[in-house]
Amino acid sequence: MISAKLIFRGKGAENAARSLEPDNLPNMQMQADDDRLCLQFSTEKIGTLLSTVDDILMNLKIAEETAASAEGST
Repeated sequence: MISAKLIFRGKGAENAARSLEPDNLPNMQMQADDDRLCLQFSTEKIGTLLSTVDDILMNLKIAEETAASAEGST
């Protein structure tokens, strides 16, 4: 089993966590507070781990861009 832990720091961590929830895997734990998002997960294969990290980063980028767009339109 291969395990990974990703920690993101920044404004809106709880909102980012909510945007990732629909894609959570059964073996994924997520904790968020005001400025910190922590994801832990494990997989059987390194390719699956890399794909999961890629998906998480892309989804966080989209969430960040959406939040920035929403802030700019108010």
